[in-house]
Amino acid sequence: MENGMNTWGRVMPVVVAALTVAGLLAGLRFCAPREEGRERVGEKERVETEGVREIGRSVGGRAIGVTTHGQGSRVVLMMASIHGSEGAGTPLLERLREHLEANPALLEGVTLHLLPVANPDGLATGRRFNRRGVDLNRNFPADNREERVRFGAGALSEPESRALAAFILERRPELIVTIHQPLACIDWDGPPETERLARVLAAGSGLAVKKLGARPGSLGAWFGETLGGAVLTMELPARPPAGVEALWGEYGRGLVALLRGR
Repeated sequence: MENGMNTWGRVMPVVVAALTVAGLLAGLRFCAPREEGRERVGEKERVETEGVREIGRSVGGRAIGVTTHGQGSRVVLMMASIHGSEGAGTPLLERLREHLEANPALLEGVTLHLLPVANPDGLATGRRFNRRGVDLNRNFPADNREERVRFGAGALSEPESRALAAFILERRPELIVTIHQPLACIDWDGPPETERLARVLAAGSGLAVKKLGARPGSLGAWFGETLGGAVLTMELPARPPAGVEALWGEYGRGLVALLRGR
């Protein structure tokens, strides 16, 4: 994998161009200073509460929250439920947070951002799409994006995907893990080193590695293929183990191993 700074230096012009086309560059303000613990967006204030940073709101006004753990140089983002009908990843990441709070040594050298609910309106209703009927995982400014009604009026047309894209540009993770269902495998997008990480996650979670190919306008296509970052898509089965502890027992070891890079 390329050095993180070199990779971001290479891809940042592409990102800026995409956001400009979407009419979002002025609104993102990812380099602007802000008051400690809060930022003003439009007429609303977003305040960190109990360690949760609100990075945006859904179409329905629900908060999209991120918690940050560790202070290492290796930056990782783990997220779930960008499809609201694929919600098993949310309790899994919440259980990971509890595990790391009890075992902080596991975060040595790592800064981990946890975003357990990327599509809060969809998760609340059990629907794949957001409240406007857009598939958020087809709404990113990837080179392979297709113009379809279900994919949004344009790249980053939805507040949920805008919030996520802005956060990624601000934090510049070297790895993103996004949890889906129901294909029961580990998919990957990005440079060749990403396949090794996919196998680490697969070995610890009992899932097979399968290269599915980046879907049009997906997070994997945008961050992994267009920007050259590393993306692992952890596809849980349609019916994963019931209960948080059963989920954790099945898949937690893989997530922890991935943080350690082995």
